[in-house]
Amino acid sequence: MKHLMALAMTVLVVAAPARAGAMPVHRMLLDVRSTHSDGEFGVDALVKLSEARGIDTLVITDHDRKAIRLGLAPVPGLIGWTIDKRSLHTTGLASFFADLARARTSYPQMTLLAGTESTPGYSWSGIPFINLTLHNAERSLITVGEERPQQIEALPSYDLRNVQGSMALGVIVWTVLAVVALLWLRRRRKPALLVATAAGAMVLACVWHAPRRADAAFIRTAHHQGLFVIWAHPGTHSGVRPGPMGVRLDTPPYPERVFQPPLADAFAAIYGDSDHLAEPGGRWDAELAAYLRGARTRPVWAVSAGDFHAQGEANEYLGNFPMDVWTAASTPAAVLAAMRNGHMVAWGLPRNRNLRFASLGCDAGGGRMLLPGDEASIAGHVTIVGLLDERPGTGMISPMSWPVQIIVDGRVVATPMLTIGQPFHWPLQLAPGTHAVRLRLWRGAIRMLSNPFLLRVHG
Repeated sequence: MKHLMALAMTVLVVAAPARAGAMPVHRMLLDVRSTHSDGEFGVDALVKLSEARGIDTLVITDHDRKAIRLGLAPVPGLIGWTIDKRSLHTTGLASFFADLARARTSYPQMTLLAGTESTPGYSWSGIPFINLTLHNAERSLITVGEERPQQIEALPSYDLRNVQGSMALGVIVWTVLAVVALLWLRRRRKPALLVATAAGAMVLACVWHAPRRADAAFIRTAHHQGLFVIWAHPGTHSGVRPGPMGVRLDTPPYPERVFQPPLADAFAAIYGDSDHLAEPGGRWDAELAAYLRGARTRPVWAVSAGDFHAQGEANEYLGNFPMDVWTAASTPAAVLAAMRNGHMVAWGLPRNRNLRFASLGCDAGGGRMLLPGDEASIAGHVTIVGLLDERPGTGMISPMSWPVQIIVDGRVVATPMLTIGQPFHWPLQLAPGTHAVRLRLWRGAIRMLSNPFLLRVHG
């Protein structure tokens, strides 16, 4: 074969990868709501539940602001009606960060990070009681890494600055007001005011419904605040449905947005809905190849994000969507750095399983052991090595083995068995050129995606 060839797939007992041993694996859980927004549990209860599931790092991503504003276009921020639901905006940022600081002191064994789930912006169409529709109110971005209230206050979602009003409703209201004003001014014989009002109406028409790239503004602002940004659920199936008071909710899946600039740092690839971005040969593989060719500035990583609010809600339990993260230390800064480097494996698990990689690496020869997300220039021969185990909370139930796909440049080149407790050793021979090598397991409720090893093979 021109590009690659999978060699022997016999499972061999090998020593744990050198670098993977030097970089301990942390079990991480993100996309978790607390009582500071619309979650069922306070921070203390979340920590205890996480410990029972073997979680080492918990990222609490409360809603920064959860509000619906029906504003009058083209100035919906000035004229309109807002309904605020429970969020950090209503419960208080100072209270949230004080609770986080207290919990870090009370539970030093748990690494705690703060974050948000945010709606960058949304728009309206139609008119009330007929066809009023709310667009993209459930298109969400997750941020990770806040340490100060000001980092959240700076986000465009916090003050609803990118909400767009209904053009149809605005046309009706402003046309009626303009006609009434013009008739009144004409009747009162005030030509100067009449001309000024007409000119104002023309200006209003010129700037009407000026497009706002709410997503782009949010990502740029979040990155300026030093935050890690994740597209929450790009394949969502729940956002197109009837809503309250006759309003239609319209948030279709948005996978095409994930790889458009400005780029977020990651996207949720495993969560409650199905998603096709990370299927072999899909859009993610194409974007990884583009990055390796120099056509993209950086790769976008895959994460798991469960949108946890309460035990049993939407058949979800705390710990269903964990990640393995290789980090040099147990500090929030070190964990965040590991995420930025893509040192992550995403999991989707049923309530009675708790699989993880105790180690995972790519032996590139010469004593180099790469982690998921690492990039290196190598010779053609590499070996994927590691160890799968089961963390507390399950009791090691059957089955014990699963077929895992070895994916190189979007193609499944081998499907060896991955067995709990048995170190694995999967050699690959790669042709000269660039290659993205990753692992995928997809069997019912058990799902796994590794971030890629990004390899440049010299001839």
